[in-house]
Amino acid sequence: MVGERDYDLLDELLSNIDQVLFVRDAFDKDLKVLYVNDAYQKGWGLSKDSLYQNPYSFLEVVHPDDKQMLINTYVSTIKDKVELSLDFRILKNDEIHWVYARVIPIRNKEGLVYRLIGITDDITHRKEREIRISKLNELQDDIIKMLAHDLRSPISGVKFLAELIGRKDTIAEAKKHSTQIVESCDDTLKLMDDLLSHIQVNNQGLVLNRTNFIIENQIRTVFDLFADRIELKELVVESPSSKTNVFADQLRFQQIMTNLISNAIKFNHKKGEVVVSVLQDESQIVISVADNGIGIPDELQSEAFELFSNSGRAGTFGEKSTGLGLSITKRLVVLHKGTLSLTSEEGKGTTVKICLPKSFV
Repeated sequence: MVGERDYDLLDELLSNIDQVLFVRDAFDKDLKVLYVNDAYQKGWGLSKDSLYQNPYSFLEVVHPDDKQMLINTYVSTIKDKVELSLDFRILKNDEIHWVYARVIPIRNKEGLVYRLIGITDDITHRKEREIRISKLNELQDDIIKMLAHDLRSPISGVKFLAELIGRKDTIAEAKKHSTQIVESCDDTLKLMDDLLSHIQVNNQGLVLNRTNFIIENQIRTVFDLFADRIELKELVVESPSSKTNVFADQLRFQQIMTNLISNAIKFNHKKGEVVVSVLQDESQIVISVADNGIGIPDELQSEAFELFSNSGRAGTFGEKSTGLGLSITKRLVVLHKGTLSLTSEEGKGTTVKICLPKSFV
């Protein structure tokens, strides 16, 4: 059996290591702590005496969201006689630290677990790197999806104009649409350059590049972008005549409006209506994009903002849909500390509303 002198010798050997080492009595109903080295006080911010007096005092600094998981794993170690190995968080000096813990059950001659030998180590720096890498990977996926989605509109526009050239009888009309194709290609290249140059990354992901601009000017720019499609469907469009200043990311805002207005056109009937309005009060700016098109069935509305949702359908003229638009739009609105909501009735149209708090704009 291990005696008190053995623990004194162990303490001398382990007094200068950074990892916390402890020994618990598995026969004791409270898993009494028989030994813990000096690193406990430094690593956990708690005294050794507190752990000797109360074997569960270490739970005081375990993060609330991880506490039950840690307790359950300890119980499993005793009950199932298995080794424990897990990462969890503790709160030390009001800061979150990540801890790696490994507890090994030690059996006596009869095969019963009578000791628990454990080691804990502060892995905060490693965990933060892992979390940062994970966020950067997610951001990379988002950027790729965003680029792919935002390229669809100008490319489909070029295709549409090229088809028009084939239908026109006069050279003047063909030249007009040829010029439009060149302009659309230039706009697309600028969009690519703008997207790539505006993408900034920090530890939290995408960063907004805020500037002052007039919301209604951006809305009119987007309507101009879809002028040929509006003409083809003979749509009646209504754009706000007010002037609302906003401090936001102009490129991201244009993406938001492009996605919403594109959907309103895509899913509208011939001679339908698209109405965009901008209202503001003391606390927020509210932008709504409404159409009287095919609407969204009730069973698809709950997933309309999900990535690659089943709500992605072909437009009224056969326009293809990726299912990315509303998902990207919601992410961009949330980046601006705003909210996005949708109301729709199948066969009667859809209204999407954006609310941006003035405290953030």
